[in-house]
Amino acid sequence: MKKIIYNGNIVLDGQTQYDQGYIVIIDDKIAAIGKEDGYKQYADGDGEFIDAHGLYVLPGFIDIHMHGAKGKDLIEGTKEAVATVAKNIVKDGCTSFMASLTVVDHPRMLAILDRYAKIEPIENGANLLGVHAEGPFISKEYKALMDERYIKDPSIAEFSEMLEHAKGRLKIMTVAPELRDMAKFIAYAVAHDVIIMLGHSNARAKDVSNAVKAGATGFTHLYNAMSQHLHRDPGCVTGAMIETETFAELICDGFHVDEAVVLATYKQFGAKRIVMITDAMLGKDMPDGEYIFSGLRCKKEGKHVRVKATGRIAGSAYGMNDMVKSMMAISNCSIKEIVQMACVNPSIVAMVDKFKGTLAPGKDADIILMDHKADVQRTFVQGKLAYTKQ
Repeated sequence: MKKIIYNGNIVLDGQTQYDQGYIVIIDDKIAAIGKEDGYKQYADGDGEFIDAHGLYVLPGFIDIHMHGAKGKDLIEGTKEAVATVAKNIVKDGCTSFMASLTVVDHPRMLAILDRYAKIEPIENGANLLGVHAEGPFISKEYKALMDERYIKDPSIAEFSEMLEHAKGRLKIMTVAPELRDMAKFIAYAVAHDVIIMLGHSNARAKDVSNAVKAGATGFTHLYNAMSQHLHRDPGCVTGAMIETETFAELICDGFHVDEAVVLATYKQFGAKRIVMITDAMLGKDMPDGEYIFSGLRCKKEGKHVRVKATGRIAGSAYGMNDMVKSMMAISNCSIKEIVQMACVNPSIVAMVDKFKGTLAPGKDADIILMDHKADVQRTFVQGKLAYTKQ
């Protein structure tokens, strides 16, 4: 089936923008991209023509750190939970995501990974790229919402069991670099095609540098749940400043990270290092009220969530387009920089950049049409229309 999106303001990647262009989709792939009315050469025979006049045409957003939505927590590991989330987030322009899992006991994690190994693609929903295990090899001092009973030092034996049960679906793991034998663990994980992100950590800057040398890719929700940048006590954040070839997840809602710090990070790190994430939990797109997240009773008010007993921030109820709106308002960044931070960079971190994250012939037709207020009008997942704004 051929589709031609024409007359749109096409942003191919973080560098290239056609003020008036077209994209030809054949089945699930992008077949051609060009400028102005060149689409007419493809207009023979059957096909659907979509006028994108006045709209941005962008690669689909990729959220590599989210826990749930619409009342479903991805820790369930069921097709129903994944389908609910996948069908919910396409309205936010999110066409691919990682299932982020909080810390649970090892036998339960293996059972969850067994289920993820069998989950097939969701019709009319975002692509499930795989599983992001947020722990258990993290710091108890910076556990945040994680269950301390199951936090531990790294174990290659337990990790190998996780790999065996996941059948290739375990893609990312968050670890604390200061833990015993962590450099050895990171090297082992990377050799088995698992991306290592640093977070929930009490690391010193030198621990971070050692972890990066061992193969770590970047930082889990920078600033949140990690040792800070202090002039006499350089922590994990200092390490992120030093290791300029790494990526940094950022929850840029002005709530998890103050607006001034979001702006400073944008100015100092630049769009090529920031990976925009939502860290959304099951309360996303649900009524305000109480929800159980990571075993804790949490209260959702608007798009913000806190642990009821302590007031600690507990994930978010934001969608990717909400984060885009927030980042544009705080930093005045360009639409090309948004594509860099919300599409290109996460595709590189997730190691799917060969077929997602940018618009180019041969890549998956994960495409969104978005207006200048960052409201998503249509979402295509692998060439199929998954969302139309009513």
